Amino acid sequence: MHYIDQIYDSYKGNISLYAPYTDKQNKNIPEELYSILSISNSILETMHLPATGETIEISWIVYSHEMMIEWTDFYATNYNIEGVVFSDDDDNVYIIKPDNTITCYNTIENIETKIADSLFDFFQ
Repeated sequence: MHYIDQIYDSYKGNISLYAPYTDKQNKNIPEELYSILSISNSILETMHLPATGETIEISWIVYSHEMMIEWTDFYATNYNIEGVVFSDDDDNVYIIKPDNTITCYNTIENIETKIADSLFDFFQ
């Protein structure tokens, strides 16, 4: 199963996809993330407003390529975080480490915790 299918199933179809990323690849971003970006250069969770039925975007599932570069640089510079920042949920950012494990960095408590052995496990 491709990551996009996994994400779609996890979020019960409540996602927004965008045009694929087709520019130059950054050597620090793992191929696994590029396999997602090559289909959609960011993925957002959506919801339907009960009153109007309008679909709105509510949070990042996977950052865009530009955001990954920007936030990875920010967390490396300011918090000495190693790896690629690829998503968040308010006070936490998610990082794919050089060994392909996934960690969650809590910005309030300044604690990084391993949460998955792989990107595949993260999206389960």
